[in-house]
Amino acid sequence: MAGSPRWLQAFYKAYFAFWIPALAWAATWWPLGLMYWMARWLVILPFNLVRPKYLRVVRRNTSRILGLPPEHPEVKRVALAMMWEHAYHWVDFFRYAQLSPEEVAANIAALEGWERFLSARESGRGTLLLTAHMGNPEVGAIALGKHVEKVHVLYWRDRFAKAEEFRAKMRKLGNVQGIPVDASPLSVVPALRVLRSGGLLACHGDRDFNDQGWPVEFFGAPAKFPPGPFMLAARGRALVLPTFFLVDAQRKFRVFYEEPFELPEDTSEAALRPFLERWVRMLEARIREHPHQWYCFYPFWGS
Repeated sequence: MAGSPRWLQAFYKAYFAFWIPALAWAATWWPLGLMYWMARWLVILPFNLVRPKYLRVVRRNTSRILGLPPEHPEVKRVALAMMWEHAYHWVDFFRYAQLSPEEVAANIAALEGWERFLSARESGRGTLLLTAHMGNPEVGAIALGKHVEKVHVLYWRDRFAKAEEFRAKMRKLGNVQGIPVDASPLSVVPALRVLRSGGLLACHGDRDFNDQGWPVEFFGAPAKFPPGPFMLAARGRALVLPTFFLVDAQRKFRVFYEEPFELPEDTSEAALRPFLERWVRMLEARIREHPHQWYCFYPFWGS
């Protein structure tokens, strides 16, 4: 955003300074249907009018996922649905962070692989929940934080300060503590301490923020994925538990805990690449099932 025109920076600042606090305040007071309507037409519509390039990028990504041309009606429909779903993601996050544990649990329609989670936690070792920018992992962390134990979340700081401020507030309400990371290897030291002390850590495994990712075949073309979560878990002697927190047609949540990864202590690419590729295959399968729930606003396969 630093290279954006001043008028655009002013728009971003006003846009997020108004809508983020407004959605957080209204999330538990106004009907959910009204909140979703506002998210579609008062948030996403003006954003797309001012910054149409993001919708074009989403269409290109969706085109590869669906195997259809970017101008195909189904690609356009799914791309727009994804942008709407991303706005709903914020509404749900703000809403469920402020509700009681019982109200959160009442909106979880399915919980598959829960025995895998329990087994991992009963092992006494640290557990790294490996997830993606898909569905609503923020609500997933809050659900665990309110019902089970404190959750630590690795994250890259949002480019919009107001969004980051309110995200931190909502996480705190859900017994979730954020651990910011950057390009410095020392930034992951607090996360390493969590794992080595037997704690619960969550992080995304689908976004190569620092351009250090390893290329993996993804929907028929190479794309870079971060090896960092696997290196961190190996050094922390932790189990990796792939986790998806998705949304169904009734706006209820469906939780999936996949088979855990038992990593070697070796952190070389030769040792960890098979686990990264296994994770990418899991992610690809989930995205095929729910393409409108994977949030990516930049050219994932390059320009």
